[in-house]
Amino acid sequence: MLSIIIVNYRSWKRLSACLQSIEQQGMQALEVIVVDNFSNDGEGEAFALHYPQVKWIMQTANGGFAQACNRGAAQAHGNWFLFLNPDTILNSPVLHPLLDKVECEPDWKLIGIRQFNDAGKDTHPHGIFLKWWNVWPPFRSLERLVKGRAFSKQYFSAAPVTFPDWISGAFVLIRENDFQVLGGWDERFWMYYEDMDLSKRAADKGWIRVLYNELSCVHSHGGSSRINHDIKALAKSTVIKSAYLYINKYMQGIARWIAIATLYKITMLDLLLSAPFSTTKRKMIRLFLNS
Repeated sequence: MLSIIIVNYRSWKRLSACLQSIEQQGMQALEVIVVDNFSNDGEGEAFALHYPQVKWIMQTANGGFAQACNRGAAQAHGNWFLFLNPDTILNSPVLHPLLDKVECEPDWKLIGIRQFNDAGKDTHPHGIFLKWWNVWPPFRSLERLVKGRAFSKQYFSAAPVTFPDWISGAFVLIRENDFQVLGGWDERFWMYYEDMDLSKRAADKGWIRVLYNELSCVHSHGGSSRINHDIKALAKSTVIKSAYLYINKYMQGIARWIAIATLYKITMLDLLLSAPFSTTKRKMIRLFLNS
């Protein structure tokens, strides 16, 4: 059986489209679990009544993406877990062909599929692991360039099957027993970098992370993180904090301090240059000063 676990935060319209697309997949051995991360907007209970086939977990506090995923997984009964964002839509047959494929590929451990945004543009749901020398994003682009075409974003999203460092948490399929071996999502990552972390722990075990590009879904980025300037500032600040957490978790010695110093410098430069023109960046500065 497949258990689909969705973490929601005030994304009711997008979640409705997501749930309808899952229903249209025609899966029989399926359970859908939605963990609402304390939307606290008065819509949850009424919305849930429209989807009685869904198992709802209404949290009384926003514990972050990783914590909510783990809570949903703890109440799931499937031998496969699919962690799916509420702003995704499965427009074409995905679930049956995906499960048929992975059942024949026992070495595939973390599986993602190709993702497009609402405009049909490939969002490249994968990436390179963060290292001490590529904290500045242009250096990750340089790394791909140096390694050649087989490491380009275009190749990773276009070849039928590719094996990136990490796959996006918007769509992650994993066997239940493998999820337990990994110890679930690291709840110290409140939001962002939790997918890189999950993939890194899999990589450290020699497990294969796969992007199966024969199948795809629509992923509308920022459904929950761009509601207003306050939420957007919180989300962008969390990206930086999660990067710092990832660096501290996986880097040591001089490499860690170089990475932290680089992250600090590029963050400060971005905020100082952008704050006069951006409400979001000014709010980010206030968040950092208060934290």
